[in-house]
Amino acid sequence: MKPRDVIGPKAVRTRVFTDNEWRAFWRATEGIKYPYGPLFRMLALTGQRKSEVAEAQLPEFDLAKKLWTIPAERMKAHAPHVVPLSDAVIAILESLPRFNKGDHLFSTDFGNRPVNGFSKAKVILDEAILAELRKDNPKAKLAPFVIHDIRRGMRTELSALPVPFDVAELVIAHSRPGLRKVYDQYAFEAEKRRALDLWAARLRDIVEPPPANVVEMRAVQ
Repeated sequence: MKPRDVIGPKAVRTRVFTDNEWRAFWRATEGIKYPYGPLFRMLALTGQRKSEVAEAQLPEFDLAKKLWTIPAERMKAHAPHVVPLSDAVIAILESLPRFNKGDHLFSTDFGNRPVNGFSKAKVILDEAILAELRKDNPKAKLAPFVIHDIRRGMRTELSALPVPFDVAELVIAHSRPGLRKVYDQYAFEAEKRRALDLWAARLRDIVEPPPANVVEMRAVQ
């Protein structure tokens, strides 16, 4: 007997954050202590999977080149994945403690092992987001979400920006279909960097909206 025969087909999740929820999320994570606060922020800015961020190790990062190379053994597709780092991510990385016992960036035992046990942290995150939402609306409610929904929300936001579909998919390490992944070996590093920089800027504008009387000047593309 298969699980789907008992509980039915798996529901397709579509939960994404509204602008108000993104704003509340960002402000909430500011008050959540290491390792979870900065970890949640890095999830939002990079769009990578929870395990890929939580298990990140210092040697994977080249801060001078602003690159994060996730090794194949940690990737779902079993291929290395290069993530260009926005200035916002660099700021997070530079704020993290460095340990003598190990290289894990997000750890509760001095870098020896990666952080785990997200259940309590998720409860804290939910409560903090709701508290932020209720600063503007005392009757506000927070629809349930799972941590992976942050990744879906970030990918959805890329579609609202001038980011080509293929580039947005590569940012979150979705493989190119069919023979394209065999014959097209271009890394799209510059394009992924632009996409992630655009998202970081968009998130900043959501969190700290410019004054209504300020007209934003955009360069002609």
